[in-house]
Amino acid sequence: MRSAGYVLGLAGRRLRRREGGALVAALGITAAAAVLALILAGTTVAKDRALAQDVDRLPSAARAARAVWFGVPAGPEDDWRGLDRAARGALAPLPLGEPTSIALVREGTVGGAFVGLAAVDGLAPYVLLRSGRLPHACRPERCEVLRLRGVGRLPDVPGLRVVQVGTAVLRSRQLFGDFLTPSDNALADAQIAPALQRSSRYHRPAPAPLVVAEGVAGLVSSPVLAQTYRSYAWVQPLSAGTPRLWQVDDLLSDADRARAELQASSPSWSLTLPTQELEASQRATTVAGRRLLLVGGEAAALLVAFAVLAAGAMRRDLAAARRRLTWHGAQAWQRVLLTATESAAVGFGGAVVGWIVGIVAGGIAAAASGAPVGAVLAESLLSPTGLLLGLAVAVVAACVIAIAVSVGGDADRRVSAVDVAAVVASVAAIGILASGSVDPDELASGGTAAVSLLVLPGLVAFAAAVAAARLLPALGRTLARGGSSRGARLAGVSLARSPGAAGTAAAFLALALALACLAEAYRSTLASGERDQAAFAVPADVVVSENLSSLVPVLQAAPLTRFEAIPGVESVRPVVRLTASAGPSAAVSGVTVLGLAPAALAAMPLWRSDWGVSRTTLVRTVEPSGPTALRGRLLGRTVALSVDPGLVSFRAVIEGRDGVFRSVDLGDSDAHRAEVLRTTLPASARGGKLVELVLVPPRILERGSDEGTALRGSTTLRMKGVSLDGWIGQGGVTSADGADGTIRVSYTITPERQALVRPRQPNDGDPPPAVVTRALGSLAGGVGGTLPLRIGGEPVEVRIGAVVDRIPGTTGDAVVADLDALTTAVNTSAPGAAPVSELWLDVADGEQHRVDAALAQRPFAALEKRSRAALEADARRDPLGHGTLLALAAAALTALALAVWGLVLAIRADLRDDRGDLVDLEAQGATPSLLRRVVATRAALVAGMGVLAGVVAGALLAVLVTRVVSVTARADQPEPPLATTVDPLVLVLGGAAFAAAVVAFVALTTRHAFSDPRGPGRIGTEA
Repeated sequence: MRSAGYVLGLAGRRLRRREGGALVAALGITAAAAVLALILAGTTVAKDRALAQDVDRLPSAARAARAVWFGVPAGPEDDWRGLDRAARGALAPLPLGEPTSIALVREGTVGGAFVGLAAVDGLAPYVLLRSGRLPHACRPERCEVLRLRGVGRLPDVPGLRVVQVGTAVLRSRQLFGDFLTPSDNALADAQIAPALQRSSRYHRPAPAPLVVAEGVAGLVSSPVLAQTYRSYAWVQPLSAGTPRLWQVDDLLSDADRARAELQASSPSWSLTLPTQELEASQRATTVAGRRLLLVGGEAAALLVAFAVLAAGAMRRDLAAARRRLTWHGAQAWQRVLLTATESAAVGFGGAVVGWIVGIVAGGIAAAASGAPVGAVLAESLLSPTGLLLGLAVAVVAACVIAIAVSVGGDADRRVSAVDVAAVVASVAAIGILASGSVDPDELASGGTAAVSLLVLPGLVAFAAAVAAARLLPALGRTLARGGSSRGARLAGVSLARSPGAAGTAAAFLALALALACLAEAYRSTLASGERDQAAFAVPADVVVSENLSSLVPVLQAAPLTRFEAIPGVESVRPVVRLTASAGPSAAVSGVTVLGLAPAALAAMPLWRSDWGVSRTTLVRTVEPSGPTALRGRLLGRTVALSVDPGLVSFRAVIEGRDGVFRSVDLGDSDAHRAEVLRTTLPASARGGKLVELVLVPPRILERGSDEGTALRGSTTLRMKGVSLDGWIGQGGVTSADGADGTIRVSYTITPERQALVRPRQPNDGDPPPAVVTRALGSLAGGVGGTLPLRIGGEPVEVRIGAVVDRIPGTTGDAVVADLDALTTAVNTSAPGAAPVSELWLDVADGEQHRVDAALAQRPFAALEKRSRAALEADARRDPLGHGTLLALAAAALTALALAVWGLVLAIRADLRDDRGDLVDLEAQGATPSLLRRVVATRAALVAGMGVLAGVVAGALLAVLVTRVVSVTARADQPEPPLATTVDPLVLVLGGAAFAAAVVAFVALTTRHAFSDPRGPGRIGTEA
């Protein structure tokens, strides 16, 4: 009977000799632990970067913690220095750095001057000089300032002598936040002022001067301001990387304590922080991070599965060792001790080495991303949770290996625990698919559906791996009976009799290739999805539109020719974008209506035929069949309208040469006699096109005692030099053609509708054709139906030419029609309600940066710009989606490398385990070349079975890849929906590289086999 020490020594000697596949199993555990550790650290880095990106996307004014005191100093407790100490003390625990203090005296009369005053401690970083120099510290007797906006004199009285030393613009609104409106920035005024001067519609009075000084204490100490309301603020800007993900909870709790502390001292205090935004970002990154960790855990589980399968190679040798112990009188506990020792050594040793490798790799990843290495590791791998996870990996690995080497072997041909696990995995995968829990609608809600989806690839890959291992002996039997050569038949016999390590190699090849196929499909689908989402949101290289903060229409900021002259711009396509309600009684609101030229539709970077129609049909559908221009009569300098006696007044609606519609009052008709209403047109309307004559009822009909009654009458209209032939009435007006351009109209006018006469327009009786989304198509009975819209309060009809699922550049219900036809239809009902609201710019290759630089300058800077390239770049920076890709790619590459090594080790194991059979063949006259062919054929069969199973599993996983991407990349539902794509070139090159590696390593492994010059029975390669 042997002692426990002998058993432990035996286990140590066996491990040092790498017997029983222990090295292969340990390698799998090491890789699993390293991948899991790296992904745990990488998930922390990715979540931190995602939070930083969310912070960076916040509006500049909201991206700060801001303590504010507002009021008039009423006593010593409101002294600036005391308030400053209180604010800094309350804000000190926040991990945002030292606050910057500012003061703002809002617009008012100070020292006889109407002015706004501000001061900053440390002004230089927050302004950009346009002229002059930076001011010195402010003192009441000489307070040097920079002018930010406005014109006019500054206070110059005893106790506050303000001296301007330059002009400047604010670098951002992050410091002043909501204290200053966009117009408070001189740069914004300079950009939009020319456009405002050209448009009386957007006119506003000149703003009061606003100046800023260096040093809060000097400004507020002025006795002139003693009774003036002011705001003090202490600002701690948030920036990319501040706060870190793990600092958010402490930041929010510290901010709550600081708020309570300040408000307890005075109700004049407030403290603001983008709390909701930070909490929302933290929740989103946590969910996405868990999914990323699940993907990584799944990849690690596949590598552990390799270790479990590799344990099969340990099983036979370990069983022989246990039998020898039994022959020497060992008891059951000693045999168990041998199994437990080897299993624990493989499991714990591999896990510890892998975790150390993961720590090193995680630190490198953190440093590369700019995150603090120590903090990342402390929050992930070296945290209590991380260390427990590493221990759990080691314990689980040791246990599963112990179980794997203790159950029935491959040669038993009985159902083993691995077979049972594969059946359970297959049933679970079928159940998940049949339950519908991975349908897009379920995935959009997150929760267990997303977890089920991320577990599914691992189940499929594991089942395929076990199937490959179990089918390998069957393939060997088939080849043994029908092989075309002696070497092939011998290899088949060998596989059928003793698959051994070959089964393990085939199984892991299947796992590796399935994971590689998933990683490639994920990469390709993620990349194409990012391009498609950017192209869907921005259907041109650059989209220029009105900036709602400045309210400058696109073509009033600059004429179309200015955009066309931008270097690098190949074409400029005007677009009309309107919001409408649709259907009978305007049942559907918030409908987007796009007016596009057919060429713009043809040039859209994204259109999928499976959305309803092909691109060719889309373009053909909206093309008008005839003229679409708005009809009218050209005018000169004056208008002379002859009318009969009556109570109505007349107003002309004129489309100017600049495309702007203007209303010109022509005057009131005389109730008792016919007269000629003569009007000199304003310069902006001269040479324009008359599109409507509106009959205006007397005011008494609208607000007097006759309110709610109708005004009936008739009149004859004649306009000097302008023919009204063919004009029609609308809104209670009927007309009849007269002679020589004169028309006779009868009218019934009510306050509820506008009475007018106008030319016949192309859309009268023939609404413009349009493409609509499915919900709108159902309202109008599908293709061929007429869809009523209400735009600008007036009815407009379109004829449905095609129904599609979605339209690029829109969200929800949408309508797209020809630009000119839609504009005419809208302007017929509501003149001027369809201005060009966007410009779609096509940019030459390599010129995007020049175009972006030009659009940032005047006069374009007052407009909103969206670039498709910028959206794609922003998507590529998404750390969570690309972190998932890196996790899959790292696991796939590791698995492929292990697969090649596993195949080589399988060949070496065959040369060792089948030594007796090979010696018999050699003794019977088999040449070394024949024996090498037997081993090489056996390796080829193993590789072929693994590749076949891996490709089948990979094809199944590719079906799921769009859903995997949708729940990991940004963790939201993409628009448009993802389409699975696989790059054939990558697959071919990857397959060729893998095949070359297999062939090379197999050749190197068998090169010296069966070449011992000492004769038969001397195998040249030892295990």
